[in-house]
Amino acid sequence: MHGVQTKRAINSMTAKYIIKNIFRITGRGLVLAGYIEEGEVFIGDYIEFSIFEKTIKRKILGVEGIRKANADNTNTGLLIECHSEKEIDELGQWIPKDEIGLVTKD
Repeated sequence: MHGVQTKRAINSMTAKYIIKNIFRITGRGLVLAGYIEEGEVFIGDYIEFSIFEKTIKRKILGVEGIRKANADNTNTGLLIECHSEKEIDELGQWIPKDEIGLVTKD
């Protein structure tokens, strides 16, 4: 597992999400781009992942799936809640390398 996840998140996990990229949508916030490895993800769930050697947890505000021709996985974008423009700028500098995000209900 990439990064460190809390025992609580692992025990209450409803999905495992592989983060391949992150990008900003002006006026909306940050989107995690990747795919759901197992489970289901819903708007209102939370995703916990490690970034810059710390673990953060953010609410999922939007879920969008895109199927590419001949792709094994459905690419899924997760719009996440951010606390400020500064946080969006900081998180936007991150370059994930197949980071695992654990999705929970709370």
